[in-house]
Amino acid sequence: MQEINKFLYIGARIDLLVVNSYDHSEYVSRVDNINEDGSIDVLIPISKGNIVYIKNETILKVVAASEGAIYEFKAQIVNKLFGVVPLLRLVRVSDVHKIQRRDYFRLKSLNTIKVRKVVDLKEKKFEEYFDAKMVDISGGGLAFNADIELSINDLIEVSLNLNSNSINLFGKIVRAEKNEDKAKKFAYGICFEKIAEVERNIIMRFIFEEQRKLAKKGLI
Repeated sequence: MQEINKFLYIGARIDLLVVNSYDHSEYVSRVDNINEDGSIDVLIPISKGNIVYIKNETILKVVAASEGAIYEFKAQIVNKLFGVVPLLRLVRVSDVHKIQRRDYFRLKSLNTIKVRKVVDLKEKKFEEYFDAKMVDISGGGLAFNADIELSINDLIEVSLNLNSNSINLFGKIVRAEKNEDKAKKFAYGICFEKIAEVERNIIMRFIFEEQRKLAKKGLI
């Protein structure tokens, strides 16, 4: 089995999904400790202000984002620790499945975004923001349509909201085309530049959560 400390760390946000035929609950938690024996202590989930009761021996699917990828594995609850912070102790019972790579999957998304051209990054000089329509997004870049004309190699700043997370990213225009029959006149593709890992993880989590919604609807 893979070493979990390659993609988990103390304080990491994780998703916990109950794995059984009658319960498909999903909860947000955080890693409190990774023990020498390989077990993992995580915060007991809170829902509507109350501690969520999940019985011992329940199998959970643990989902974590790290280094531009999404990882998941199954773990069993072996104990509950009721100290200052209530914890679940988990033992991994499956191999890790790497379900996303940032450079490959592009999620189609029609979110409205704000874009502005960078005139001089060192001097912090920018043109005005304009509205654009995002077409797709991956951990490495995104595509959008707009009425403003830009050129290949232009550096831009993009402001977007992904599941309540607001982030601003820099990107270089790598594709610029005219839209003949679309509401927006120009189509662009950008490659992210100087992106922090925490920002890439926000994107990857957004992509994963949107995929999960589509899968539940039978659309993928």
